[in-house]
Amino acid sequence: MSLICLLLSLFTESASSWFEYHRSHIFNGEWWRLITAHLVHLGWGHLTMNLLGLWMIWALLISDLPSRRCGLVLLLITLTTSAALWVFSPQLVWYRGLSGALHGLLIWGLLNRLKQEPVLSVGLLIAVIAKIAWEQWQGPLPGSESMANGPVVVASHLYGALSGMLVWLTGSILFASNRKTSE
Repeated sequence: MSLICLLLSLFTESASSWFEYHRSHIFNGEWWRLITAHLVHLGWGHLTMNLLGLWMIWALLISDLPSRRCGLVLLLITLTTSAALWVFSPQLVWYRGLSGALHGLLIWGLLNRLKQEPVLSVGLLIAVIAKIAWEQWQGPLPGSESMANGPVVVASHLYGALSGMLVWLTGSILFASNRKTSE
């Protein structure tokens, strides 16, 4: 994931815009943008923040899980976040960045670790929920837009977090139902 984001960041601005979430282009059938929008960034600062977030989530919460499972989870969160942007934020014209999906991956990872590390998981869940609530009420955290070199779409953080919860719940239900049928 990091390598793909780095390679896409080497493209020119006009080439990168071919991958971003852009409502009118998606409407006209460019469906790949629902995934690739999360792989392109506004600049090196934005990319650096997102990759540091990805690596911290990986190190703290998901490094012991199979990479295929993590890849599938991230893909599902990405698609669900893009779908939520499409349905619930019709005014949003364009979007770039991994932060929405990272919020989802963080929520998924914390819920996944709840039994093993309840104090850490609950504490971080409360912190993430408080951050997202603050953003919905006050807008982006101070300094985040200057670090990202552009606007922060805080709706993507909310939709990403909800997507992570939805993917976790779906997986938990499917896993529980598979366990019951195998018994």
